[in-house]
Amino acid sequence: MAAKFLIISILDLLLGINFLSPIVLVQNSLGRNEVVYLDPKDQNVPFLLPTVETNYFPIRNWEIPDPELTARSAILYDLNSEKILFGINPNSKFPIASLTKLMTAVAVFENMNLDDVVEIKKSAIEKSTKEGGGNDLYEGEKIKASDLLKVMLIESSNVAAYVFSEHLKEKYSVNLVEKMNEKARELVMNDTFFTEAAGLDDKDSFSTGQDLIKLVKYSFRYGSLYDILKTQKTEVTSIDGILKHQVLNTNQLLGRLFNIIGGKTGFTELAGGSMVLVTEAPINSSRLITVVLGSNDRFGDAKKLVEWAAKAYLWK
Repeated sequence: MAAKFLIISILDLLLGINFLSPIVLVQNSLGRNEVVYLDPKDQNVPFLLPTVETNYFPIRNWEIPDPELTARSAILYDLNSEKILFGINPNSKFPIASLTKLMTAVAVFENMNLDDVVEIKKSAIEKSTKEGGGNDLYEGEKIKASDLLKVMLIESSNVAAYVFSEHLKEKYSVNLVEKMNEKARELVMNDTFFTEAAGLDDKDSFSTGQDLIKLVKYSFRYGSLYDILKTQKTEVTSIDGILKHQVLNTNQLLGRLFNIIGGKTGFTELAGGSMVLVTEAPINSSRLITVVLGSNDRFGDAKKLVEWAAKAYLWK
């Protein structure tokens, strides 16, 4: 008992808080024990001070209730403090639909040259159609790999993902899906498994919100990836200049939230709506990573979480 009091007293001194301030030990929404100090200036407003992290901001204001979401799983993560600010089933496995393409993109960056000229083949178009996807590219069309990446990420083209898979196998003798799973193991994404590159397999492929946070953190090393993910619309042209594609982003929050760094959407009937969204944190220079899975309103849920974080936490 004396040891606990000593630890609390030292924290009080370091933080400049009166150690006689009311102290409450509570369990947060993720089941973690947290020490709550009542703000000395306002005894009615509790703020959360974690007992483990050395960076105490952001601090939770428990007077702001948790948001109500339609998602089966959701997680909100602050990059600077490495804190999970909110979570619903963050470690439960769900199909993630086209969020798969984030790992596809990472594998493409790491295993091929983006200056390659890639040919759109009938087999990729047929596979996408068979799996329930549409066709947004033309058989025989040749396109630069960096432009094909834009088509895959901005408008979530399934054909583009399958074209990358074929190209890597033919030119580099690389199995794209194997590389995706290898990277997942490297990132300790232990609850993630991929069976194909587009995300149309929602029976045998899966991940979790917690694992997707790891993927997003890793993907920040590729700045051009986020240049693509925040692009609202662009034009992509075939190598011969004959075919032009007007590429529109599937992320409807672009233009509605002005602090977006990038995002990716996903949807299948079984998976429901999914979304990864990276935004600037309020006030400080951190980034917030939002993951929503199995949602009936992926854009509304993601927007609600970002706006909730600005109110539910003290940032400095």
